[in-house]
Amino acid sequence: MIEIPLRSGSANAHQRFTQRLGGNLLEFRVDYLAYQEVPLWTLCIYRDGAPVALGMGLNAGAVLTEAYNLPEDIGRLIFVGAEATLDNLGKDNKLVWVPA
Repeated sequence: MIEIPLRSGSANAHQRFTQRLGGNLLEFRVDYLAYQEVPLWTLCIYRDGAPVALGMGLNAGAVLTEAYNLPEDIGRLIFVGAEATLDNLGKDNKLVWVPA
């Protein structure tokens, strides 16, 4: 299991970073969507510039990769802890990767 670092606050409302998970180097894009009726954080994942999963909401207790037909070598991403807000992302919750 690997914890994927997430940062909170308005200065981090649009995060871009890469993370090696298993044999994959993945690009993560994390965005805070304040214009929604209920503001939320979303996650998009890219491998070699191609989208793997787009627009996954960071909802507490969710296995984010469950709804996607992802290659098995990607593994599972699980968001655990409190519901994500602008100011608590990565503090009261975390995104974890579990290999397949």
